[in-house]
Amino acid sequence: MSKNMKAIEKSTPNVAHIPRKEGFLPLLLAAVAMLITLIATVIDKFIYPFGGDMLSPALGQIIILLIPTYLCILFLSPEKTAGEQIKALGIGKLHAQYVFFMIFAAMFTVTTSLLLNILFYGVASSAKGFTLLAAFTAGVGEYAVNYPYLITVYVLIPSILEEAVFRGVIFGELKKISLPVAIVLSSLISALFAFTLGGLPAAIFCGLTYCFVRMTTRCLQASMIVHLVYNLYALLLGTNVSAYFLSSQNNTLLIVIILAAWLVSASLFFTEAARLYKEKAEKVSAGEEQPTLPKTSFKKLWCDLLSVFTFKPTAVCAIACAALYVAIMIVCALG
Repeated sequence: MSKNMKAIEKSTPNVAHIPRKEGFLPLLLAAVAMLITLIATVIDKFIYPFGGDMLSPALGQIIILLIPTYLCILFLSPEKTAGEQIKALGIGKLHAQYVFFMIFAAMFTVTTSLLLNILFYGVASSAKGFTLLAAFTAGVGEYAVNYPYLITVYVLIPSILEEAVFRGVIFGELKKISLPVAIVLSSLISALFAFTLGGLPAAIFCGLTYCFVRMTTRCLQASMIVHLVYNLYALLLGTNVSAYFLSSQNNTLLIVIILAAWLVSASLFFTEAARLYKEKAEKVSAGEEQPTLPKTSFKKLWCDLLSVFTFKPTAVCAIACAALYVAIMIVCALG
């Protein structure tokens, strides 16, 4: 290497020491949503139980997720129309070629998260009921068997709102720093909103899968559909499967069945993903498309993450999120 090249490298500042402001709004949005969740959880646990109120879980989601997100979008792009703002979240045309990919992604998400929950004992919290944002629990009160209501409030609305927030706004903003940073942080933030320590690994995995679906299809509706199927499983089957696992004296057969289902779903999912990316690679080499998967390394990812948190307001928001998360977990434990 020439002396001139070495001099240029020495004069080039380390990326990790350059604060990146793009991470501030996503972390601020997460902190605000977490704060509202804490308030809702305190009200739900100690002041007024929302289980018997048919509208309160839906209203809670709107207050916790939709309103802060809408204000964030207005701040980011006040000049755009409502339609343009929605489209900017990643709403696009969902092609028929992705149908099997979404089906296999949903199967893979369900089986893998179930195995992770068993491994990390998140199955214990799953058996208690399908919990939404730590405050509202499905199956409580007079609407326990009102399935149209439960599916609307605990399956349909969360899959739309959470994907719009985590894989729409937060992922989209963090992508300005780098795609790996967007994948890691948006998945971690969305996992925290599950508010379960045992189920945290499964929640992180789900977030990563939704990101992969979002990137592969380049369409936010695809991750919404996969998320919806997972929520449907968690609401209608997950609680029963978890309760059976905890109460059964011999779980060997159940684990064998789950492992077999996981192997089949993983094989189908990765085979379909490989097919799609082979087609994409051909189009990229022909200049018809841009690459979807990033070229990165753990060192670069680490530097990019450091560059996010060296901006002090972003670091403050991250600390606030962590503190609020702990407070919500304490309130849930006391309640």
